[in-house]
Amino acid sequence: MIRIRKGFQGQRLVVFPFYAAEEKRRPGLRLHSMGSFPNAAHHYVERPVGCGEYVLIWCTGGEGWYFLEGIKHIVPKSRFFILPPDKAHAYGSSEENPWSIYWAHFTGESAPEVYERLKGLHPFGEDARVSDLAALFNEILTVLEGHADEETAAYVDMAFPRLMSAFLYPDLWNGSGTAPARQGNVALVGKACHFMDEHLSEKLTLGMICSHVGYSESYFTRVFSKETGMAPMTYLMRMKAGKACRMLENTNLKINQIAPMLGFDDPYYFSKFFSKETGMSPKEWRKAHQG
Repeated sequence: MIRIRKGFQGQRLVVFPFYAAEEKRRPGLRLHSMGSFPNAAHHYVERPVGCGEYVLIWCTGGEGWYFLEGIKHIVPKSRFFILPPDKAHAYGSSEENPWSIYWAHFTGESAPEVYERLKGLHPFGEDARVSDLAALFNEILTVLEGHADEETAAYVDMAFPRLMSAFLYPDLWNGSGTAPARQGNVALVGKACHFMDEHLSEKLTLGMICSHVGYSESYFTRVFSKETGMAPMTYLMRMKAGKACRMLENTNLKINQIAPMLGFDDPYYFSKFFSKETGMSPKEWRKAHQG
């Protein structure tokens, strides 16, 4: 079996420059090292006596596992866990579906309390702002890669607790209703609606729409429903009905020609759908509105 500790294509790995200003570092949570390992095939780490820090691992893709206190835990996408210091453990990537992870080693006066609140396997990612958290990870990594001075130490000692707050208080992290967040929601809905409009002839699913906009189904549905007043798939069907109305009014296409253009294989089912949405059959609508 191939086992790789590090050295993955596209990885980032940085150790905090302790020599920069150790005596001036803030109390609380202290970052030791952090990184990201994308598509980490054959990743494997085993520490028979543990290590001196707490270890956070957040799986953003694929699947992995960890072994602690005689129990093996499977880690699917959108889950995270923390390992305690000085305890034997092992972790690694699934052979069939290699994981992608962000990770951090940390210590500090607040670290034991954080571990007690977060020990075990927890979900993170079903309620989005996932991209924001990944961006914060990468931001701290970029700062550490470029500097090693007192300002870097001060910045990281303030930024890392903010990162950890997302894991401690996911509802607050995900639901912060700032003006920029609202603007982002409007842009998200606009992007989704444009995608729906461009693909009305296809059998779109919620998963396909969410994959295009880059958010989880639960988060996207919540934001879309809040901004539009209806669920995404309900909105999509209203768009199909609206286009059908325009086609019936402005063209002489037959029902069995319009149906496949809106993603319906069965003209009869399309007629039932149209009647439910408008209260009239396609023929009645055309007669009432054409000309």
